[in-house]
Amino acid sequence: MVAAVAVLAGCSTQTPVVGSGALPQSNVLARHFPRARSWMLKGAASQTLVYVSENGEYNNPGVYVYSYPQGQQVGFLQEFSGGPYQGLCSDTHGNVWALVWDTNGQAFYIEYAHGGTQPIQDIISTGEPAGCSVDPKTGNLAIANYMDFNIGRRGDIAIWKPGSTKPLEYYDNSITYYYWCGYDDKGNLYADGNTNYLNVLYKGSSTLRHVYFKKSIVPGSLQWSAGSLVVAQVGGAKGPVRVDRVTVQGSGAQITGTTDLQTSPGWGNYLNVQFWIDGKTIAAAGPGSGGPVRALYFWPYPAGGKASMTIAAPSDGNFYGVAISP
Repeated sequence: MVAAVAVLAGCSTQTPVVGSGALPQSNVLARHFPRARSWMLKGAASQTLVYVSENGEYNNPGVYVYSYPQGQQVGFLQEFSGGPYQGLCSDTHGNVWALVWDTNGQAFYIEYAHGGTQPIQDIISTGEPAGCSVDPKTGNLAIANYMDFNIGRRGDIAIWKPGSTKPLEYYDNSITYYYWCGYDDKGNLYADGNTNYLNVLYKGSSTLRHVYFKKSIVPGSLQWSAGSLVVAQVGGAKGPVRVDRVTVQGSGAQITGTTDLQTSPGWGNYLNVQFWIDGKTIAAAGPGSGGPVRALYFWPYPAGGKASMTIAAPSDGNFYGVAISP
């Protein structure tokens, strides 16, 4: 029998800032729940591991774990079998967060130690989470919600402090859905949604700001790496995937370099799901021979070009999120 502790956050009377700002804290339920099925090969924790989520649209949802650079499957994680697994993120300790949502409106955030199968922390909230990021300074967990049902059918950014049972939530009137978010090395949080600009929540601020590109692009997955914000471009059925290095100054974003990533032809070479950079490697789910997100690619970074390794998704499976845990 699994012990469960329920904690409900009290309703707040705080008024959101019109345009962009902090929302009242939402009601959330945090507890431990029984594992569905998970396994990990002995010795896997001594290796660099790549975690990739399978959203379960046509297959069994969960997180596949591969050794790197060997590319061998060494584990599978599944705490909840009823909904798609979305974005992933790892922290400075190699712990990995997996995001899951269910059609009944519940969202599950599950944290694993590097190479572990038993959750070290889990949270149940509401809505449809897409991406996440961990602040390297504070350990705060940021969730980019495609939808948060506490505020209607629209998205927001939720910040969970370590040990907290309720988040601080932020929204932007001009963004209906959020997709991805990423902290820089100073604790500033960048996020994107269904717009051609970024949001930034500067450390210590309670208001989301707009950051506009001088060149018109539709931003996708993003991550801070080696002193630069790295943003994937969404769209375009021909040519390689383009991943841009970006410098942000005030409300402007300047593209300072671009890496081209070659993928399988014939399915539209765009990257609308997550990438992850670790050192001189960039990994991402992308188009494969059987469909738009049927493969996991590894490229040299920032050189790009042809993939150094490709892992096919399980039969009829669609990969989504990826995180590397050294």
